[in-house]
Amino acid sequence: MRASFVASLGIVGLGGLGLVACGPGDDGGAECSGLVLGDLVITEVLADYGAPDGASGTDEGKEWFEIHNATGEPIELEGVVLEHGRPDALPQDRKRHVMRPVTIPANGYLALGNVLPDLAPDHVDYGYANALGDLYNSGGGRLALMCGTTLVDEATYDGVEVGQTFALDGGSPPDGQANDVLANWCTTDETAALEYEPANYGTPGAANPDCMVVLPGQCDDSGTMRATVPPQVGDLTITEVMPSPSAVSDTVGEWFEVLVNRDVDLNGLGLDRVDDSSSPVVLQSSACLRATAGTYLVFAKSDVSGTNGGIDGVDGTFGFSLVPGTAADPADVRILIDTTELDLMTWTSARNGRSIQLDMGLSAPTDNDLSTNLCDGTTAYGAGDLGTPGQPNLDCGVDTTGMCLDTGTQTLRPIVKPTAGQLVIDEWYPDPVIVTDAVGEWFELRATADVDLNGLQGGGATLGATPLIPAGGDCVRLTTGSLAVFARTTGAGNGLPASVTPAATFPFGLGANDAGSFQIGIDGTNLATATWTMNASTTSAGSSWQVDSDGTQCTGVAAGAPAYNSATGPTRTDSGTPAAMNPECP
Repeated sequence: MRASFVASLGIVGLGGLGLVACGPGDDGGAECSGLVLGDLVITEVLADYGAPDGASGTDEGKEWFEIHNATGEPIELEGVVLEHGRPDALPQDRKRHVMRPVTIPANGYLALGNVLPDLAPDHVDYGYANALGDLYNSGGGRLALMCGTTLVDEATYDGVEVGQTFALDGGSPPDGQANDVLANWCTTDETAALEYEPANYGTPGAANPDCMVVLPGQCDDSGTMRATVPPQVGDLTITEVMPSPSAVSDTVGEWFEVLVNRDVDLNGLGLDRVDDSSSPVVLQSSACLRATAGTYLVFAKSDVSGTNGGIDGVDGTFGFSLVPGTAADPADVRILIDTTELDLMTWTSARNGRSIQLDMGLSAPTDNDLSTNLCDGTTAYGAGDLGTPGQPNLDCGVDTTGMCLDTGTQTLRPIVKPTAGQLVIDEWYPDPVIVTDAVGEWFELRATADVDLNGLQGGGATLGATPLIPAGGDCVRLTTGSLAVFARTTGAGNGLPASVTPAATFPFGLGANDAGSFQIGIDGTNLATATWTMNASTTSAGSSWQVDSDGTQCTGVAAGAPAYNSATGPTRTDSGTPAAMNPECP
C-alpha cells in the first residue's frame, strides 16, 4: 500500500547563501539566522526496514531520512534541530536532536540515520542515535528541520512500505514547493539498481529517480500505463474477521480477510468501519494493485509476522479497531470504492482467540449477511490463535443447496422453482434494427404463479449449463402476472428503454427474425419454448414477436405495439412492449 506523504509549504532560497554556521545549544539556531524556509528540503524517508531472509526485522539502526541543500553554497548544519513526532503532537511532546558539525555540499544530499555515529553504515552520513525515537510504521509521523525559531522544512508521512523509501520526484531539482505536492512523491521501485542493501530500496545521499506520472484512474502495469479495473459490487466478499486475538494484543493482531471473485485492481479500495469517526484507509499506489479471482486478501493491524500473531503476506494495514460487538450494538467492517459500499460484514459476539468465518463455498457479499452462515475458526495459525487468514475457510455445517436469501427478512429459505406453465415466454426480439443483434436482442417472461428465477437456464437447441440467474445468493422473485426482461447486454447502449432494467443477461443468440426457436428451463428440464416462422400475411420489420392473453402469437407491429426506439428514416424503428403487457393480436 502506498503511503500518503505530504511536505510543508516551502519557498526556495536561491540567493547567494554562503557557508552558514549554527551554534550548538539545547534549542540550536544560535548562528542560523541565514537559513530560511526552503534552503533545506526533505527528499526521502525509509521508515520501515526490510529484513532479508533469515535476518532480524528490527528498525533499530536501519531507519533514515534524507535532506537536500537547495542552494548553490555549502551549508554547515551544526545547531540545526531535527524534530520528530506524530503529526498532531504538541510541541513539548516532539523528540529533538541538535546536530553536531557536519556540512552538506552545495546542491548536495545528506542521509541522517537512527544509528550511533561510530556505527553508521556507508549509506548514512550522520547518526542521531535514538534521539528522535522510531519512525512510525503506521499512523503517520512528522519530520522537521528547525534553526532556532525558523522552520526550514517539515514533512508528514503515513502508511509506509516495508523496505521501500518514499522519494521526491527526481525529474526536476528538489525544492520546498515541489515537496508540498503529494503527486510529486512516489514509492521507490524494487529494482536491482536501487537496492542500496539487501531487501531495501532507495537512493540515500544521492538524487532520486523520476516518478512515473500517474493520471487519475491510471496505474503502472510493469512499465505500461493502463486504466485501472476497479471492483464493483459482487467482486469482493469479506469472508473472515479476527476481532479478539488472544496470542497477541488486539493492537497488532486484529485482521480481516477478503475473497476476490473477479480480476480487479485494488487501487482506491477503502477499508472502514461504519460506526467510527475516522476516514477510510485507502489503498493507493502508482503501480497496479492487481488481485486475481479466487485469491484471498488479508488486511491487518500489523504487517510484521513476528508481532501480528504469525500472519504472512499482509496486503494492507488499518488503524481502526475490530470490536467484539453485542446483540444491541453489532460490530462491523466494510470495504468500499469512493462512497460505494462493496461489502459489509457485521457480528454480535466474538470468542477470544477465534476468528469469525464464512462457511466454506459461500462467496457472494450477501452470504455474510446471514448469521447462520458464520462460525468460529478452528484451525491454529502462527502463534496459536484459530482461523484461516489467506486460506479457504472450513465447513460450518450449513447446507445451502436449493436455498436463497430472502432480502426482506434476511433469512435463508428454499427456492420456489417454477414448473411447466408457470413461466410463459410472451415476447422476444431476435432482430433489432437500431442496435446489433449481439447487443440488443431480448426476451420477456410472464409468471402465472409466484416463483423464484434462481437457477433459471436458457438456450437454443439445448439449455445452457450455466444458469442465467445464480442458483444461490439473493432470491429473485417473480410474482403472479409480473414480467421479467432478459437482454444480451445491459446499459444505455442495449437499445432498451432506460426504464427497463434486465433481470439478467443471456449469452446465446435468438437467431433470425423470420424463423427460430429458443427455450428456458431449470435443472436441465424444459419449461417453455418459443418458436416462430414468417408467412405471407406476417410482417416483422423492426418488431418483436408477442403472445397475447389468449395465447395467440403475432408480431408486435401487427398487434400495434408502439416504438420504443427509433432513428432517422421510416423503417429505422424498434417496436415492442418490453416490461409491459402485450396488446391483443389481430
